[in-house]
Amino acid sequence: MKSLVDSGAHVGDTETLRARLGVDGYLFFRGLLPRAEVEAAGAAVRAALAVGGWVDAEGRPVGARRALNARDAVRDPAYRAAAGSPEFNRIPYLRPLRNVVRGLLGAGAFSYPVKVLRAVYPEGQEPARGRYVHQDYIGAAVNDMLTTWFPLMPIPMRLGGLAVLPGSHLGTPPPLRVLHERQAELEGWATTDYAVGDVLLFHCLTSHAALPNRADRLRVSQDSRWQAANQPAPPRLVYGPKQPAQGEMFSRLLRRYPWWEAIPPDLPIAAPGALAGTPPWSRFFPVNPRRVGRAETSERPDTR
Repeated sequence: MKSLVDSGAHVGDTETLRARLGVDGYLFFRGLLPRAEVEAAGAAVRAALAVGGWVDAEGRPVGARRALNARDAVRDPAYRAAAGSPEFNRIPYLRPLRNVVRGLLGAGAFSYPVKVLRAVYPEGQEPARGRYVHQDYIGAAVNDMLTTWFPLMPIPMRLGGLAVLPGSHLGTPPPLRVLHERQAELEGWATTDYAVGDVLLFHCLTSHAALPNRADRLRVSQDSRWQAANQPAPPRLVYGPKQPAQGEMFSRLLRRYPWWEAIPPDLPIAAPGALAGTPPWSRFFPVNPRRVGRAETSERPDTR
């Protein structure tokens, strides 16, 4: 497995970052985020999960497993408290990260209201449910949607973390499969020992997968998805089950904080289901013509 290439030296060079994203399908930034802010988010998450009986004071799992992926976890009040904490939600609003994304997508680019908490247990003999190779375009169908993933704790390779397949955005969607640790399967993939403050950004057509957690602690991280402000947004990613008149998700919880930003007021909202099956395009690279016309609408679960 290869090491991720650090693009931190080019943070202020938008053209270089766009070119790298077009070739590799990802950008990695060592120490992009302020360490203290991310550590505070990790501490808030671990505290909420400890109160709920997920982990002990050291972050080691206790008792029965509460959830195997984020979809299961949202039923748990401790998980909801952790994912709704202001410290956790603040990170994608920090200037270093927003500046990078807006340099790539345009001045109005924004992250969807839901910032996803990944709380991943150590893996046993069987692969964790949902640890699949997949691409984020499937399910959302938003062209040039970007995902940012970052650790809320140091995540060496033994704890797992996220791996990407450079160049996979130029091909066709991968088959649904678990990324095993066999050397032949890891050929061409890239990851690293992640430190607090690191950010992995990748395109929605880039294949990625979570690696197994072989340590004795819960692995906690966050991922957020971003899009340009002049493209139609899926209503479920902005409003969830609510009506638009009630505002975007989490707005009542977070709008009192000075760092919070509402979605662009003139953001076009697609009709429900209107984006499903639309052929992808990109401003960064020519999309493989074999993708055009594919009905890519079934979202695949992942644990990251």
